Amino acid sequence: MVSGYKKLRLKFSKTGNAKFISHLDLDRTMKTALTRAGIRVEHTHGFNPRPYLVFSLPASVGTESVCEFLDVNAEEDTDAATVAERLNANLPDDIRITDVYTPENEFKKIKDAGYELRIISPVIDAGFCERVNELFRSPVLVEKRTKKTESGFAEVDIQPYIRSLECTPVRDGEALIETVVSADNATYVNPEYIIKAICKYLNTDLTDPSSCLYTVTRTCVYGQGGEIFR
Repeated sequence: MVSGYKKLRLKFSKTGNAKFISHLDLDRTMKTALTRAGIRVEHTHGFNPRPYLVFSLPASVGTESVCEFLDVNAEEDTDAATVAERLNANLPDDIRITDVYTPENEFKKIKDAGYELRIISPVIDAGFCERVNELFRSPVLVEKRTKKTESGFAEVDIQPYIRSLECTPVRDGEALIETVVSADNATYVNPEYIIKAICKYLNTDLTDPSSCLYTVTRTCVYGQGGEIFR
């Protein structure tokens, strides 16, 4: 970071229709909002300078999140207290800046992330949650992308990287799974793997949109000591 700038961390939510935009589109949206809001930030120093933005742990397309993070280097005289209001006036309704502050930790200190998976399906009976909870007490093999095999895929046991998981019934045909999973690069667990494992091991299909619906929402991010990441 060059002199004359200060680092600001923007915490934001990405919900509703915004969960379907790609990371590239999110990057473009944030750059446009910063420009329109008149927030001057450090630019890259190449032939075609552009705002220098650093996102952390971007949620997968289709996943809602209430704890996304973006670091920018803003000019020293930027009033941090007004940044959220100025940006929100120039962002879509489904993307909201919820906090702006000086970072306390580097992004590489992120260890885990919490999620809520809400499932609506006719296969959810009185014993569904008990079976799900029991499933994740033992090894759970799912197919993950990898560069270590010729096929580009390998079966990996994700159970050691699920810090906690609890499935509870909501009403007939609906269940809520609250889980905390590894979020570092080496052992990252996509919450979609939990859905895949349920389908595989409980011999059911939760991915048929004609009969089932599930949503995934990131609710929190944790540091290496289990503290809420800032």
